[in-house]
Amino acid sequence: MGFFYTPLPLWLAIGGWIVTAGVLALAIWKNPFRRLQDGTLQHVWFGIVVAVTVLWACNTWFEDGPAIHLLGATLMVTLFDWQLAMVGMAVTTGLAAVVLDASWPGVPVTFILFGALPVAVSSLLQKAIQAWIPRSLFVFIIGHGFLTSACAVAIACSAGLLLQIVLADGELIIPAGFTLAASLLVAGEALFTGVFTILITVYRPTWITTFDVRRYRLDRGPRV
Repeated sequence: MGFFYTPLPLWLAIGGWIVTAGVLALAIWKNPFRRLQDGTLQHVWFGIVVAVTVLWACNTWFEDGPAIHLLGATLMVTLFDWQLAMVGMAVTTGLAAVVLDASWPGVPVTFILFGALPVAVSSLLQKAIQAWIPRSLFVFIIGHGFLTSACAVAIACSAGLLLQIVLADGELIIPAGFTLAASLLVAGEALFTGVFTILITVYRPTWITTFDVRRYRLDRGPRV
């Protein structure tokens, strides 16, 4: 997945590790693990990490190009904010690298493009939605579940393709089927994240630790 098996120049591999270390240091600087003091939320976080790792194992491979897959980053941001989502995506990347016996120089680059970048995009878009769009349950589900996840995956795929072009010395080579597969992946990620956002907001709103659920009326469960 990602660039696990792509030969990378030494400067990119070393730079990737440096950037990854800086991103993770920033993520854990204010001890985001305080959100996981509750035992249930701990289980939810670890469960999502494992589930996302399984998602990463379902890849679409392209000859001489990046592999793309469902990310799950937006859902982690919605539930636990960007710090824990960043740590979770780093753990996911590491687990996937071990399971798939990946080349370790490509691990940080894969994390940055398919972990850190979608987490950052999701966090920024969700904060913009929270600040500028009227709050309602419908807006929360559409914005945080469907729209944000689609944008995050689209940007991650574009960044992966751009890096592939850079590694090809600027030659514009788009693997056959990449555009169609990326479009379907965007739709799949939006559907996956949106459906789970609906289910969680209706049945388990306490799992959403990033927002005051009363402002979105998420604490009103389904009528029996």
